Amino acid sequence: MGGAALVAAGSVLVLLVLADVLLTTLTLGEGAGPLTRRLLGLLWRGSLRLRRPGRRSRLLSNSGPALLVVTVAFWLTTTWLGWWLVFLGSGSVRSAETQAPAGPADVAYYAGYAISTLGTGDFVADSSVWRILTALAGVEGLILVTLSITYLLGVVSAVVARRALATQVHALGGTAGEIVVEGWTGHGFSPAFTQHLVGLTTALTGVVQQHFAYPVLHYFRTASPAESAPVAVALLDDVLLLLDSAVDAGVAPDASAVRPARRTVADYVRTVGGLAAGGHPGDPPPCPSVVPLERAGIPLRSTAERDSAFRSGTDRRRGLRQLVEEAGWSWPGA
Repeated sequence: MGGAALVAAGSVLVLLVLADVLLTTLTLGEGAGPLTRRLLGLLWRGSLRLRRPGRRSRLLSNSGPALLVVTVAFWLTTTWLGWWLVFLGSGSVRSAETQAPAGPADVAYYAGYAISTLGTGDFVADSSVWRILTALAGVEGLILVTLSITYLLGVVSAVVARRALATQVHALGGTAGEIVVEGWTGHGFSPAFTQHLVGLTTALTGVVQQHFAYPVLHYFRTASPAESAPVAVALLDDVLLLLDSAVDAGVAPDASAVRPARRTVADYVRTVGGLAAGGHPGDPPPCPSVVPLERAGIPLRSTAERDSAFRSGTDRRRGLRQLVEEAGWSWPGA
């Protein structure tokens, strides 16, 4: 490949990676850039193939942090490769001491020093144009490192938010029936219980937006189902299903607290399911049991009304079950 072709190929690579980094880190709500999205999908599908069917995989448990590190490493190394091709094709890098042309390894050393903003070492560019481009490479490297660190911190914060949401939901109870019964006062549902639902809706909305901003979140797994966001959302969906479809309308919490929460769960399934690289959803999960509610004396709708209402939203529940199983867990209460 001639020098001009190397410069052209390197320039295209540098610009593609820069655009991908900007799309991934700055265009919040638009997901990852095309290169990052394809890389994450490829690596995730490879991890799924290595998983032993029917068992939790340590590989999948560590996949989130690993893919996050791989993403940043990909940005840095590909940028380095691009500038190496540019400087190698230009033939402009020379030894500062002897003015002899630099070899390929020396050019790689020079490009690495340039994008790391550490300087140019003992090699220099032989013209003003290439010295300016060297400075430009340093500026790009500084931008890349700064955005990478910002992205890492943002993802860590989002992971903590997901675990906080899971902890909040599981703190209410271990099963949907138990959570509903805990909110029952004997003649109605307590205002505090309704406020919990409103608070969970707000927290879940934040998690949905974080998945838009950081698609790599989908690949983070937890060591316990009590810390798993998909399991917590599944449990919350069961609670909302009981409140909206099983509890008698005369005593049920206000619809303004329940319906927004159900819509937010649906948004979560659409968002996270759309970012997932798994298979097609299978059967919907079992409906939550109303036995605990009957024992607590909570007025219920007729069996026919409950069955009809339970059959609605099966697509949402199929997708949610898929997310739970992809996380390596079973449907809560099943």
